[in-house]
Amino acid sequence: MIKYIIVSPVRNEEAFIESTIISVCNQLIKPQEWIIVNDGSKDSTCEIIKKHIIQNQWIKLINIEDRGYYYPGTGVVNVIKKGYGNITNNDWDYLVKLDCDITIEPDYFENIFHEFSDNKNLGIASGAVYLTDGKTETREKSQFDHPWGASKIYRKECFIEINGWKAIPGWDLADILAAQMKGWETRCFDEYKILHHRESGSRRGGFTSGKFLLGRFLFRYGYSFLYTLFKGIYRIPERPFLIGGISLIVGYLVAFIKNEDKLFDKEMRKFLRKKQKKYFIASLKRQFALNKNKITISTN
Repeated sequence: MIKYIIVSPVRNEEAFIESTIISVCNQLIKPQEWIIVNDGSKDSTCEIIKKHIIQNQWIKLINIEDRGYYYPGTGVVNVIKKGYGNITNNDWDYLVKLDCDITIEPDYFENIFHEFSDNKNLGIASGAVYLTDGKTETREKSQFDHPWGASKIYRKECFIEINGWKAIPGWDLADILAAQMKGWETRCFDEYKILHHRESGSRRGGFTSGKFLLGRFLFRYGYSFLYTLFKGIYRIPERPFLIGGISLIVGYLVAFIKNEDKLFDKEMRKFLRKKQKKYFIASLKRQFALNKNKITISTN
């Protein structure tokens, strides 16, 4: 029997949380506990959760006093750590960090647990995120070994070995790198959908502030400028067209000029750059092979 715990941070999610709760309650394999930590919601989020607790006593609600503002990154980790500290049943195999603005298919967890069973070296995994407005679904870009923070599943042994979450912006990259550095595999499985009903970074004010802030963080994570430059160029066609990709590059340069403090330690930054170099070279080779095939086809 597969045993797992879910921990969820939630703040003013009245528009989405009921759909998330229903999709979890419909899972073929249900969690032992689902600890939802309310981070000072001012809307009807708590009332919606309490209504479902009556029918599903494995759902638990913990309330945190409102700090008065949304605190991305570090704040999220502090909230989910609060939930983790309130787990009452420690006999679990997997831990799930789950956002409350998503929905998943009834066999979502069952399918990913099968992947864990088939690969004993798999430490962290998720499905692929599809941004949806209820009518269309757009797959968010991600590397195959980068599980999404919106629904991230940890094998217990891996979670303990990496000492859980670090309370820093970029925690959801730091845990992946920490696992890989210790020999664990991490995976994002495209075939298992996570429908995300709010665009990542949409809570932050301003049309491009999310991309600009991301650029600053990329410098602080230890990204090379060349890799960031190509990342920004690659994102130019994305919304907001042109401005988003440029904002990412400018954000990196601003952080570089200010020499902002690094968030990852030296060994993790070194590991990250080595990994990016391999990915970049592999991408160039794929593009070269694709262009070569196009030329061959056009000349035949």
